Amino acid sequence: MENIHIDPKAIELINSYNPTGDFGFGKLMCPVMITCDYENGAWGKIDVIPYAPLMIDPAAKVLHYAQEIFEGLKAYKNDDGEVFLFRPDMNSKRFNISATRMAMPELPKEIFVETNKLITSICHDIVPIEIGASLYLRPFMIATEPALGIMPSSTYKYVLIASPAADYFRKPNVSVYVERETSRAASGGTGFAKTGGNYAASLQSFGKLDAKKCDQTLWLDARDHKYVEELSGMNFMAIINDELVTPKLTDTILSGITRDSLLKLAPSLGLKPVEKEIDINELIKLIKSGECSEAFACGTAAVITPISKLVDDAGEYEFSNPEGKFSTELKIEMLLMQSGRNVSKPEWSIKVDKF
Repeated sequence: MENIHIDPKAIELINSYNPTGDFGFGKLMCPVMITCDYENGAWGKIDVIPYAPLMIDPAAKVLHYAQEIFEGLKAYKNDDGEVFLFRPDMNSKRFNISATRMAMPELPKEIFVETNKLITSICHDIVPIEIGASLYLRPFMIATEPALGIMPSSTYKYVLIASPAADYFRKPNVSVYVERETSRAASGGTGFAKTGGNYAASLQSFGKLDAKKCDQTLWLDARDHKYVEELSGMNFMAIINDELVTPKLTDTILSGITRDSLLKLAPSLGLKPVEKEIDINELIKLIKSGECSEAFACGTAAVITPISKLVDDAGEYEFSNPEGKFSTELKIEMLLMQSGRNVSKPEWSIKVDKF
């Protein structure tokens, strides 16, 4: 890819970088980042520079009208020291779907995929090797035009940062609170886009999580508060008899790449993939009867995390298999594929050589 400028200082910093200890998730940043600016209707040069605060005008539209989008993907290392990116083309596609909804310019697939490969290549030595650990990549785009008129920005900045990361959830399973009053997203809005406002809408629920001793919120549809949509930062799946069931996609549900991958992998484990409306009250009945034996959160950050129980103001509904028999098998399969240890779908894992 042409039009790339690499600051030698960034390479010096990464070569001397040796993170140790407990990474946590998203707390430790690599000392290098990539930026690219959009102005006059075109994307400019790509800069690889030392990680540093962004210089942004106080009137930049992102600060006032939340015109921004982001993605999340991971690089994994196997026992042979090989590093792989998992389905970055799908992240590129979703990034541009989000851009269109937020009235932002699309980022060419070549720029998205190649910059994610480049930062992974530069950070090759610090990609964790432990199963489940990864180099988490966060590409995002913000509106930078300094103007207070309510209209789309004319200038934008694409930024890519990286973070060595451990598991998102530091426990074998999570408990989930069913939110029956407030909503995360409504039809016709931005629920299907990966934009910060959707996640901001979920933050108030954390007070209820503390009171109920839960870890995540399960959101229902905004109109009837009846149909399961997704968790605050990940998709929802359940095992009902011999089916892997997940809510069918609407314009209020994020099209998860992990979700898509699991639906395609399900038949190999004897599960029939089913996308349909899930009535929360019917789901609770199935949990009580044992027909719904397990459920789990899935997404790039969480990968697959079993759900021990659902909780609402009327009671608690424990799954008969809270440790997740099928979810554990699916997680193992996913992690093996993501790290290049399983090559049954070689087109999903993109090998990245050291810079």
